[in-house]
Amino acid sequence: YKNVNHALFTSIGITVLILLGFGYAKAVVTGTSQKDAVWSALQTLMLGAIAAGSSYGIVRGVDSAKSL
Repeated sequence: YKNVNHALFTSIGITVLILLGFGYAKAVVTGTSQKDAVWSALQTLMLGAIAAGSSYGIVRGVDSAKSL
């Protein structure tokens, strides 16, 4: 990609699709209903977003602490 923002948003989009797919597949394999599988996919996406945000915050905190 020529633009780092385009690469970033492409990566975010792919990650969202993978998290939704994994959460749905996990629920289907365990034998849940389709409604519960959709909820599981959304839960997996939310957990992934929280993990990414936490990771980003830690890196920002460590980076700002290094400049002190």
